[in-house]
Amino acid sequence: LAPCGPVHGLMSSVFWLEDDDGNVGNRSNHRLTCQLFEGLPQNFDVVRYHSLVVEFSENHDNLVIEPIAWCDSLKSSAKNECEPQHATICMALRHKKYPHYGVQFHPESIGTGEVGYRLIWNFCHFADRYKARRRQQLGKSIRASFHDTNRDSSNSEIEVDARQNRIQPLHRVFIHKIRSADNGGKMKTPSPEVVFGELYSSRPNSFWLDSSTGSTCFRKSDSDDQIINGDVPVEGCPISSNSRFSIMGSDDGPLSRKIEYFGREHGPERRGLSIFQAHNGRCKSEKRIDTDILSYLRENLVKGSGFVDAVYLLDFATCYDGTEDEISIRTLAEFGENAISEEIPFDYRGGYIGYLGYEVRHDTQCWILEQEGVQGCVANDRKNSGKTNPNVPTAAFIFADRSLVYDHKTGDWYAIGVADNVTPVADHHKRNSSNDTISWIHSVKNALSSMGSSKGRVAQDSAPTLTNNPQGKKKVSFIPNRSKETYQKDISRSHEEIRNGESYELCVTNQLEAEFEVSLPKSKNIHEVPLSIYRLLREKNPAPFSAYMGFYRDGRLDSSSSSSGAVSICCSSPERFLSVKKPQPGTIKCDRSRNSTAKIFIAESKPIKGTASRYTGDEPTEIAKKIDSKIAADLKESVKDKAENLMIVDLLRNDLGRICEVGSVHVPKLMHIETYATVHQMVSTVRGTLDGEKNNAIDVIEACFPGGSMTGAPKQRTMEILEEIEQGVSRGPYSGCLGYISLNGCMDMNIIIRSAILTPMHDDKNTASRWKASVGCGGAITALSVSEDEYQEMLLKSRAVCGTICEWVERVSGGDEGNGRRLDEETNEIIS
Repeated sequence: LAPCGPVHGLMSSVFWLEDDDGNVGNRSNHRLTCQLFEGLPQNFDVVRYHSLVVEFSENHDNLVIEPIAWCDSLKSSAKNECEPQHATICMALRHKKYPHYGVQFHPESIGTGEVGYRLIWNFCHFADRYKARRRQQLGKSIRASFHDTNRDSSNSEIEVDARQNRIQPLHRVFIHKIRSADNGGKMKTPSPEVVFGELYSSRPNSFWLDSSTGSTCFRKSDSDDQIINGDVPVEGCPISSNSRFSIMGSDDGPLSRKIEYFGREHGPERRGLSIFQAHNGRCKSEKRIDTDILSYLRENLVKGSGFVDAVYLLDFATCYDGTEDEISIRTLAEFGENAISEEIPFDYRGGYIGYLGYEVRHDTQCWILEQEGVQGCVANDRKNSGKTNPNVPTAAFIFADRSLVYDHKTGDWYAIGVADNVTPVADHHKRNSSNDTISWIHSVKNALSSMGSSKGRVAQDSAPTLTNNPQGKKKVSFIPNRSKETYQKDISRSHEEIRNGESYELCVTNQLEAEFEVSLPKSKNIHEVPLSIYRLLREKNPAPFSAYMGFYRDGRLDSSSSSSGAVSICCSSPERFLSVKKPQPGTIKCDRSRNSTAKIFIAESKPIKGTASRYTGDEPTEIAKKIDSKIAADLKESVKDKAENLMIVDLLRNDLGRICEVGSVHVPKLMHIETYATVHQMVSTVRGTLDGEKNNAIDVIEACFPGGSMTGAPKQRTMEILEEIEQGVSRGPYSGCLGYISLNGCMDMNIIIRSAILTPMHDDKNTASRWKASVGCGGAITALSVSEDEYQEMLLKSRAVCGTICEWVERVSGGDEGNGRRLDEETNEIIS
């Protein structure tokens, strides 16, 4: 073992053996020696990932290997962080006879940086020359052969993809902009809370991708590079572009459908994919398919439908006699690139909105293993553990043919309608899908106008009393799936796996569970209970990637169906998992000779690792801000948190590297501090360029899911260990992702954290609503983790959500508002 124990994600300075000419010292008789460190200074910094070391005796001349680089050893400090000491550790070695070299550090790590690239280039240059020397009789180098092979392969791929891209899209998209009075419009537009309450709160299947920090002020420069780095925090979301747009809708359109997928964590009788089509709020039909969710989305979104490029902008002008509105239809092709981004400043064009639960990993890991040449994938041969909520699908989506987008910056609304691509758009006099869509957009415009003009209209109360409760206040107790003692034993097990070299970092999670009951009037639908809880959560803990989603057979208590799920997700996530967007005009030059009209997308991930609670003391404002800023600054300098973040960044660079253009993956922001309502977070940004002719959003999900910030690294082996540690309990939607996959190939998905998963429990009397709430929480365990600190961080991450549920139950059961409840550290119960 290394003297300090496992060293993962930490930096050390390396010095190397150098002869008088500045080359790697050559003690053997190589005819061709690799100058591994050519061009590198002495004492260059590298990132280390290792538990074991190679020890050489003082006299190692009789060995066939020899050391050529070293670093100072590290020792454990009182803070469980490693500090340098005088002993040295071998960081590079070579074989004395054969051209074999090895390094103990990671030259490809983002922390090693340019010196890592130079070292790899040195080795590749040496390998090229070495192979060329051995193959002189062939008259060509391995590099030329490699180049020719790749060129032939890529040309054939382009021909296949070109044929695929000639698919006639099955859909066309209509968009109407309802301009706010604050942005040159004629009316004051209603808030998202009002609109969702009026149009969608009664729908059993609905979604609200709610940038709940979007109502805070926007800075003059609306750039997604705006972050907070230890200065006095600005209230609200630190990155305005993350929270600019909210999207909402339901399954009420003629083309809409709900898709539910029950995967390997469910029993055999439950597994498979079901498609539901709704009519007037009731389930109309159900179709079952033996496939997985990503295969379905690929088949219907990519292969079958074809991505939609044509978008029609609608304008309505009132006729002179005031009887009806004239319709003006324009295509985006009439605008330039810059004008398009101004007319429609977001990437969403309708499509699939929903979530992928953590257990979809069984499907995505098969894809990864197949890419790596593994035959006969066994990643999803999991047997049902009996520890899965049968009401919660592994994944669920709504095909949203009618939805609304709200711009928090301007106050504008956008109505987005999807029609089939059969009838000519100009044929206004026949009843068809396009005209039905235009009629819906017109009616929504009028409805929003009515909501905006209604004086005194406010959003529905965050936690309305559903009915009087003569029994008085009720108390909610959140019980952990695994006790504090067990959780700390799990941390010890994680440390053991790290020492054994099985993992660098493990994201160990727990589930806090509670049951509660509220009286439900006959006029209320069951799904209105979690929506009411979500309204309070978005008020208490606003976040840029918040969301509410509900998936039910219909809205009544007696509507349970063995073939359909029943679940709501109340999410206040600050973390983006993946986005796939079109580049801003002028940011990428398409000069590739093989295809000058190639479709280019930007794939991005923003992993969070490192959390600190914000200061909430009673000191005067300026003093409190300074203390809070000090907490953020300490987080930024934390050796442990930086190591956690760096390892996940390296993992995501590897994941995106599977699917993005070679050499395009980069890290524009590394370990920056972002400040939210209740916590400071250490966040990095990883981006890469995606060739839309070869790959798409589904490919990106398959390459990266589940998010590395919720697994650890290396991903595959770490997930196997985590399944044992977490006793086979399904994480459900927690640790997965939710968001949209748009008809134009774009995507935006969060990581489902800081969330409550709510499922109804059957009640024979049908007079009360009994619910189960599950709140997932956890943290990354590394060699530097301290058991008690990790347990407290797990509780910190759950506190806002658990406290919101407890406060809501107390309100609706006749208690006082806002009593500052918290999670007890020993019992894990919410207490006053």
